[in-house]
Amino acid sequence: MSGKRGRRDLTGTWIGSIILVSFGVVVLLVTLLGGRTSPRGWITDNYTRVSAGTYSSPHAPLAVAGQIANRYRTSERVYTPNGVFLRYRNVVVGVLPEGRGSRITLDTPERGYARYHTWVGGNWGGPGGRASTFRGGGPGEGK
Repeated sequence: MSGKRGRRDLTGTWIGSIILVSFGVVVLLVTLLGGRTSPRGWITDNYTRVSAGTYSSPHAPLAVAGQIANRYRTSERVYTPNGVFLRYRNVVVGVLPEGRGSRITLDTPERGYARYHTWVGGNWGGPGGRASTFRGGGPGEGK
């Protein structure tokens, strides 16, 4: 009788281990696939690399920016005649006209803001966003 009981305990341990490992795999997959907030990897996989941080597409800037923004929700975006600029927590994506297609650039938020300040400066307000340049209330306060 103790032999059967020992087998049941061992079987229960194996089943519990399998359930625990399966749960861990599911959590890992959800984290890796569902939690992506930056389009950097997707851009490198789907567009032609021109140089470090620069890619190209045969499609117009609005179409390319639309593909990226539909796949990855942006913090902010700016549309100008000179290009479309998408801001994410860890990357700024510039989608600029180049011939009949687009040039796509990937920068850190600081570098992207510095590079595209002319077009996004009034909209984003600095590398940290609109709030990073808020300096207080009325005349003489917080300045």
